[in-house]
Amino acid sequence: MRDDASRLAELRRLAILDSSPERAYDDITRLLATTLAVPITLVNLLDEHRDWFKSCSGIQQTESPRITSFCEAFFNSTSDVIVVEDTLQDPRFADHPFVAGRPFIRSYVAARLVVSGQTVGTLCAYDVQPRQLASQQIDHLRVMAGAVVELLRSRAASA
Repeated sequence: MRDDASRLAELRRLAILDSSPERAYDDITRLLATTLAVPITLVNLLDEHRDWFKSCSGIQQTESPRITSFCEAFFNSTSDVIVVEDTLQDPRFADHPFVAGRPFIRSYVAARLVVSGQTVGTLCAYDVQPRQLASQQIDHLRVMAGAVVELLRSRAASA
């Protein structure tokens, strides 16, 4: 599904890959970090080769290779949100290089970003310790993901 031509066409139609930082996206990642009390949050767009970070809080990178993508899990799931309380206890992530090594990710939560029926990315959060999230926190994640989708749609409409 990551290589699906329709999905990639929609991602490219958004004309967002490799674009400059934008305050609206940065505000959302900072708000998510505070809301979930986590050190790392991302607006993550998924092309065929990499996860590109439109916005990130808590890390310096702007992308990571497809092979290290946590968000790849969405291509094998119908859920709009994935919550992994302890990555060491989840077979999808236990052997991941960022779980076994630096930065030693221990929890992961993400909401799918869908534009025109296509998964173009995620709004995600990572922590270096296992954690449980309250249902209200997951609701906040969904609301913020909806705001990211609206920003993406607005961008596409004006392009």
